[in-house]
Amino acid sequence: MAEMDRATIERLARDADLLSGATLRGLDLRGADLAALRLDHCVLDGVDLGGADLTDCQFTHCSLSGCGFAAARLAGTLFHASELRTVSFAEASIENANWHECRLEAVAFDRVRLSRAVFSGSRLAKIGFRESRIEQLVMANLDSGPLDFTDAQLERSVLLECDLRQADFTGASFVTLVFNKSNLAGQRFAGQAFEVVQFSEADLTGCDFSHARIRQGNFTSARLQGAGFGGALARGAIFLQADLEGADFSGADLTQAIWQGARAAGASFVRANLYQGNFLSADLGKADLRGADLTYADLSRANLEGADLTGATLFRAKLHRVRDRDARFTDRARALGEDPEQLAAEAWRPRPRPDSGV
Repeated sequence: MAEMDRATIERLARDADLLSGATLRGLDLRGADLAALRLDHCVLDGVDLGGADLTDCQFTHCSLSGCGFAAARLAGTLFHASELRTVSFAEASIENANWHECRLEAVAFDRVRLSRAVFSGSRLAKIGFRESRIEQLVMANLDSGPLDFTDAQLERSVLLECDLRQADFTGASFVTLVFNKSNLAGQRFAGQAFEVVQFSEADLTGCDFSHARIRQGNFTSARLQGAGFGGALARGAIFLQADLEGADFSGADLTQAIWQGARAAGASFVRANLYQGNFLSADLGKADLRGADLTYADLSRANLEGADLTGATLFRAKLHRVRDRDARFTDRARALGEDPEQLAAEAWRPRPRPDSGV
């Protein structure tokens, strides 16, 4: 198909026609009403779509290198199997847009309001979301390089099974987010705020959460080896079955946190507030608990072998059937030992059912 002019494209959009195989290279479509236009195997390299209405547009197998979408409206817009290189969506309004099986490189979504957008099965590299407000974003099964979320507001979003090791979250805020099964190893979140955040089965190896404020954080089965939570506020956090070997929780407020089945050998809890913590069956072998507050904590069946609890407060802490060889205590006398009723419950077995055939 030959190159087309603006008037022809706007007419096709009005008629909701399919534009296939067209070359629109370098065309000025600023402010154009292209709602419901469908483009297939088209070349739009260098096209300026600034301020255009792209509601319900579809870009399938298109090349969009060097395009400008500044201040454009994208609502229900679909990009499928398309390539976007050196593209700017700066200050665009984006709602319910979808990038599926696309390749995006050097794309800027800076200062954008991004609502209900989906990036799936795509390759993302050098993508910027600086100072953007992002709500109900879904990112799943991505092959991603550097992503820049500096000073972005992330709310009610899901980043599932994403490689975010090269992402920059400096100054970002996190409210109701899911990072399940994502790789954030080595990320720095020092001093940042998290509210209702899921990190289940995420790789957080070596992450820095020091002095972070975490409300309703869920780290179930996460990998947190060598992670730092020094001075963090994370009351009620869930570390169920998490791998915390060598992690640092010194000076953190972890009141009523759940550590059941966690592997925290060699972790540091120096002067941490572990009031009413649940450490049922946790591995705290050789952990440093000096000066920690374990008042009313449940350490039933925990491994404390070689742990240092010097100066730790153990008032009414439950030490039912703990393994504590070579552990050091200075306040054990105020802790609770084995619980006879719990022993009886643990030993209970149902009576054999009589053979109904006899």
